[in-house]
Amino acid sequence: MSELDVLRKDIDVIDERIADLLVSRFAVVKEIGEVKKRDGIPVTNEGREQEVIKNARALALDAAEKDAVERVFRAIIEASKTLE
Repeated sequence: MSELDVLRKDIDVIDERIADLLVSRFAVVKEIGEVKKRDGIPVTNEGREQEVIKNARALALDAAEKDAVERVFRAIIEASKTLE
């Protein structure tokens, strides 16, 4: 197996973990949506969204990674809002 094949297998394992975590996150998002609906709270909370993005950016190592992480988390947040 080539070095590239090994690295791609590593990516496959990581992608599976990411997908599993997203499914878990979306389950919690759905519960949050029920609470918000029950309590009359709007789906969108700009302050919370900024906090999530700030926390995610803090985990990245450099500016390029920070920007990439932010783009991914903005997509996750948008997908989550459709599930709420």
